[in-house]
Amino acid sequence: KEAQAKAEKAGRPWTKKELTSLAKAVKKYPPGGSNRWDAIALFINNQCKQKEGPRTREECIERYNITAQGPPGAGGAGATDSADAGADSQAWTEKQDKFLQNGLAKYTARTYPDKNERWGLIADGVPGKNKKECVQRFKEIREALKNKKKKGG
Repeated sequence: KEAQAKAEKAGRPWTKKELTSLAKAVKKYPPGGSNRWDAIALFINNQCKQKEGPRTREECIERYNITAQGPPGAGGAGATDSADAGADSQAWTEKQDKFLQNGLAKYTARTYPDKNERWGLIADGVPGKNKKECVQRFKEIREALKNKKKKGG
């Protein structure tokens, strides 16, 4: 009986909001963290209160694997997740920007010539963002400043 109920629950379709939350949670909780999938399931369940009940860690893993293997633009979750991933990388809070600025000031290129080490230290100080996202944000800000200077004079 329990296995049958679990199979029915696993077959429940994922809402767009759940897929968006899954994409955000996978970024927020990078591989290697302790109890990563429990944290991801909790994140999704807190974001999306479902009448059918909460998502389990197994459902999250299964859905992530399906999404990760599916070709982008094939319709359904693959297309949604890739679009959400792009949108999510743009979503920086003012606090996160401030932490990034503080990290850049604290860990200068002169003091930390090893880029990998430097960006790792900077990213450690920015909650919810990884090294790659911090580097990307820095490049976006730098490009915006360059463009502003060109237009301004």
